[in-house]
Amino acid sequence: MTSDPITSNFTTDDTPVVVTTSPLQLGILITTVSACFAYGLGFVGNVLSLIVFCTQDEFRKISTGLLFMLITISNFIHLWTLASDYLTVYNYALYPNNYMQCRYSYYIQNISRAMSTYWMVTVALDRLIRTEYPMRSKKICTKHNVIIISIIYFIIFAAFWSFYLIPVGNLRFISGSCSFTQSQSLAYFSNTVYLPMRAVLVCLIPVMLMISANIRMILNIRQSRRRVTNATTVPSSDMNMPVPNISSSTGTHTRRMSALDRMLFYMMLANAITFITTQVPYHLFLCVKGSVKGLDSNTSTFIRAVLLIWSSVYFGIAFYFYCLASPLFRQKFIKMLKKAICLQRISESITNRSKSIR
Repeated sequence: MTSDPITSNFTTDDTPVVVTTSPLQLGILITTVSACFAYGLGFVGNVLSLIVFCTQDEFRKISTGLLFMLITISNFIHLWTLASDYLTVYNYALYPNNYMQCRYSYYIQNISRAMSTYWMVTVALDRLIRTEYPMRSKKICTKHNVIIISIIYFIIFAAFWSFYLIPVGNLRFISGSCSFTQSQSLAYFSNTVYLPMRAVLVCLIPVMLMISANIRMILNIRQSRRRVTNATTVPSSDMNMPVPNISSSTGTHTRRMSALDRMLFYMMLANAITFITTQVPYHLFLCVKGSVKGLDSNTSTFIRAVLLIWSSVYFGIAFYFYCLASPLFRQKFIKMLKKAICLQRISESITNRSKSIR
């Protein structure tokens, strides 16, 4: 099989490329401002989310909390690769080594995207199992099993995207894009087979699983509420009187667990809705852009850049949705913030006293 010099499609599918046509200059400016806004808020949000998850016992002790921590770390890594890619719009390579810039960076980018996605699917299944099988979930939904399934995910995705690590000839980074020599079979795979496979793997399958799990979970929650309502009322000829709590401590613990469950459910639901609305348009466009007639390369590049930035919103907006969707998460964040401010004031007071003594 002969080899022909081909510009890599692996490195441009996820990277906006600079467009010099004058009608699109405004579009480039808009996408640049949007990228700075999305990536900036994303980095800040992921750091704050990770701090909350790591400092609260409620998150560290359960499998769902561990999953949210892993999602946050993976989201941060993915945003970093996207931000470094966007710098190539201005012909700037963050990594001095061409292999790191044009091959390994995209390898990590796709793995982190898939890991974040399937950890979110695992969160939905974790909460579903807890509502479907409350007793058996104590043995199934454990941190140990989360670690095992995470290792399995990594092995599968690392193998699936291993073609990024295939040695290529004449690897160069010129004018904001990577080019190298690859075989015709590899070029056919990247142009025709890979994009639909990726759309199915990291978009279609996760969306179907999330929707199914959430619908089933909502039905289970409604049934559970009906059972609780029926169990806590006593039929009478005149009226139904609430049954008093047997133990106030047990009731308090139950209310705390219910609040935690509601918080995790709202967080998961916000994540699932954000995933569907941000990821589906991007992957759908990548699959159909080749069959759209009259779509020139400049317009295609611009649309892809806009949809890529929109899809990257998912990996950085989670913290803000957590605060909006879950009052308990918001309370814990505010509590953590107040504690940090208090410690800062104490530190400043001690420093001032030590200076005055000197």
